[in-house]
Amino acid sequence: MQSLTELDFFLTLCREGSMSNAARVLDISPAAVSKRLANIEKRLKIQLFNRSTRSMSLTPEGQIYQRHAEQTLSQVLEMEEQLSRHEGQVRGRLKVNAPLGFGRKYMAPIISGFVQAYPQVEVTLHLSDIPHAMVDGAFDVAIRFGELPDSNLHARKIASHRRIVCASPHYLARHGCPQHPDELANHECITLHQNRDSWSIWKFQGSEETCSVKVGGSLSTNDGESALRWALDGRGIVLRAEWDVAPYVEAGELKILFEEYQLPNADIHLVYQHHAVLPLRIRHFIEHTQDYLARHPFK
Repeated sequence: MQSLTELDFFLTLCREGSMSNAARVLDISPAAVSKRLANIEKRLKIQLFNRSTRSMSLTPEGQIYQRHAEQTLSQVLEMEEQLSRHEGQVRGRLKVNAPLGFGRKYMAPIISGFVQAYPQVEVTLHLSDIPHAMVDGAFDVAIRFGELPDSNLHARKIASHRRIVCASPHYLARHGCPQHPDELANHECITLHQNRDSWSIWKFQGSEETCSVKVGGSLSTNDGESALRWALDGRGIVLRAEWDVAPYVEAGELKILFEEYQLPNADIHLVYQHHAVLPLRIRHFIEHTQDYLARHPFK
């Protein structure tokens, strides 16, 4: 008979789509993942996955197993939630997904305080700058910025937030301070490539006009921390999240440009899947996160 741990392992393989990806999530070697899967298939006397050197996919039997594994784990979680509510306790597992930089700076201390307040909750934090789909129980809650394209998710706005265009005083002294967004085309701009999108088009909304500017320069990266470091070194103008640059603006190391313009929405949301009854651990985590960010404004 399969344990819940094995069912969870199997569903992780289904979500990740490869043994190497599953190994990273589970923090074990690909060889250990392969051996563990082989043991399950040997015990069941069926093949769950079709394997090739580059990909793996569920067999028809694997699809049946996946469906029942999801139902079984869902029923167990529902049972635990009903027991928790009956006892008035906050407990269970909570899987959180957040962007890398924001997760390190804010979600790590938020979770630390949360488990101190609710020691019977077991939390897993997964950080990635590529948003993961909230499917098949991959995550219970996730941090998202700006507009939310997936209408199937429930979302709670936990903090107002904005994006900022800024540069170091050293850069502005050497190259001049642009007075209008159109002038960015003649400046060194540090571009950030994340989530498969290029941030080389910067959009501005003013009281009387809207403009989009194609920017460029000698430096680009997929890492926000590197882009910020270059801006602090005077290498160019950067577009970054308020939470990331606020301390440097306050210290005078960066100057905000075009304050009369708004950039695309960057409000912070905590998203979660639909539940007939929202589990206590999720409800309390939302409230805890919102309270923490209210007490630690981005300035």
